[in-house]
Amino acid sequence: MDAAALDALIDELSDVGDPLADALTEELAAHPQQRTLLQRGLREGREALGEPPGPALTAFLAELEDLTAAAPDHLLERASLPHFTISPAEHVLDLGAAALINSYAPPRTAAVLVGTGELTGRALERVTDTGRWNAAALVPGWLRRGEPGYVATAQVRLVHARVRRAVRRAAGDAGPVPLHQVDLARTWLDFTLVTMRADAALGLDLTAAEENSLYAYWQHLGRLLGIDRRLLAGAADRAGAELLAERIAAVTGPPSEDSRLLTRAGLDALAGALADLTPAPRRLAGPMVRAACRAMLGDELADQLGVPRSAAAAAALRPLVALTRLRRLRLRRDAVAWERLVRANVEATRAFALDGGPAGFAR
Repeated sequence: MDAAALDALIDELSDVGDPLADALTEELAAHPQQRTLLQRGLREGREALGEPPGPALTAFLAELEDLTAAAPDHLLERASLPHFTISPAEHVLDLGAAALINSYAPPRTAAVLVGTGELTGRALERVTDTGRWNAAALVPGWLRRGEPGYVATAQVRLVHARVRRAVRRAAGDAGPVPLHQVDLARTWLDFTLVTMRADAALGLDLTAAEENSLYAYWQHLGRLLGIDRRLLAGAADRAGAELLAERIAAVTGPPSEDSRLLTRAGLDALAGALADLTPAPRRLAGPMVRAACRAMLGDELADQLGVPRSAAAAAALRPLVALTRLRRLRLRRDAVAWERLVRANVEATRAFALDGGPAGFAR
């Protein structure tokens, strides 16, 4: 798809939510007893339901199950493995100080998030919740029907629908649709393009083949999240993702004061967590998190988001990045050690997703 066609599609989908999830949210509001059927259907499948579900629940489960059945085994079992060449501790930075902070940049999205009152008061919990979903969604095999990543992804999709419903009802169904398809695609880019760029900025480079493997996995994950297939069709590699990001950015305003409020809360929460859960001294945790954020997102966006500059922290970060890149290159030369690293990171991530413990901060 060329830029002009992509622009037309973005315009078309800028006022469209997630029809299946939105319909199910209305159905659940009218018939709360369907919630039990929803949870059982996600875990055991439609055939396990003892009574006929409502039409919206039927359609929602059918799409998820059909998408999962069509996904090849190698994609579900192996395509996410490049994610685990990076430790859970390192993913705290690319997820928390890059992907999530970048997601605060669009002013309309930031306004919706501030309006919930949760992201500023519960910043660390929100980062942890997102990290737990991300972990579950990427564990090999966990996007099969009934597995933790599959269930968690469906629940995230319905959270988005509930936010859309609440905002629209508060506005009397007037105004633009919040968390529309383009917003969802932008968030998808935060977890793919932005995260992989962030990793490279920290010395955690992936090969082109590893990046393409993750893009393939996230194509499937994006569909499970309810993103229109057409929006993601061209984003099967870095070049396609960059084009999508460029065209979405062209219709997105600059970061707002809400964006900066969310950024401050998010980075402060991350710094506090690092100081509490790692040996990092509290007085250094904040400057290092902010320096890492600036390195991952670039100075222009970091300035717009109000991320403070620190020459000392930036200077301290540079040799750490160089050492990380060198360590990673050496590990790659030893196939046995590399495979052992991946297996250990998968197990740590699985434990974090299941019990919510501090595995995300452990080496």
